[in-house]
Amino acid sequence: MTRKNQLLSVFAIGLIAGPISAYSQGAYDYESINYPGSAFDQAFGINNRGDVVGNGSIDPDTIPYVWDSKKGGFTNVTPVAGYVETAVLGISDKGDLAGSVFDGSVESGLIVDKNGAVTVFDHPDAVVFTQARGINNKGLVTGFRDDPNDQGGLENGFIYDSKEGTFTDIVPSLFTIAQGINSRGDVVGSAIFDDGLGVVDPCNTGIPFVRLGWRRSADGTVTYFSVNGEATRARGITDSGTIAGWVDDPGSGLIKGFVVELDGTQCQTIPVPDEDLLHFPGATATFVGGIKNSGEVVGSYDDGTTTLGFIARPQ
Repeated sequence: MTRKNQLLSVFAIGLIAGPISAYSQGAYDYESINYPGSAFDQAFGINNRGDVVGNGSIDPDTIPYVWDSKKGGFTNVTPVAGYVETAVLGISDKGDLAGSVFDGSVESGLIVDKNGAVTVFDHPDAVVFTQARGINNKGLVTGFRDDPNDQGGLENGFIYDSKEGTFTDIVPSLFTIAQGINSRGDVVGSAIFDDGLGVVDPCNTGIPFVRLGWRRSADGTVTYFSVNGEATRARGITDSGTIAGWVDDPGSGLIKGFVVELDGTQCQTIPVPDEDLLHFPGATATFVGGIKNSGEVVGSYDDGTTTLGFIARPQ
């Protein structure tokens, strides 16, 4: 598997008590995001100014960029010298970027501030993998890393305080991805639990290998949820707490996006009618990666032949 496809694969990869209502979405207008000449694109995050971060592919190179969703122009992110790949996955309202660099054997977290200053970092407990996924204006960075005790794919979520240089590990599971972060420091992501493997399902769903979305509030309180009782990945969060992500849809066999709001219940199932799930026209999979306070969402879609980025604007 090539490095660019590894990035894509990580992106792509009983009911809980307390059902609540889905966020009312209405219809969306969809627009593809495709860096000129790129064979495929992945859009991961958006800030409230409308700047979208993504990565294109022009063999053999990954092309990190910022796309202006208002004017439509691409700005290249300069690859970090000394590394074979640079990827950008998150952007703050100030314009600071978060992502990763790869030197051929080790993936490290990356921060590029609005002035272009570069910080490369590794979680102190990581072996060969640290990836930053999101960043807010306070310099708090989300991400995930591998585990030295892992025997089969264990990944752990973290919050990195780039000003203090400290890490906080969050939501331990078989595979935790921490991604979206808002101005308060609330974080969302996904986690896999399996009681049979000794990783206790916090919601007692009774489902082996259950994948739940979660929100960790700035005070450390964690709320778990699923959409329609299916495997759920939370990826973006607004300042008001609206959460976006993607979910398996067994009825259609497709992967679709969602936008929901949580209540205070620790474990929740959120019913979302099919007409309120996000589905890029003609796509087999719609991966939602980020959301603006205004409700615009970004991500990537797969139509069976290629993968491109997209933005969806509420009508």
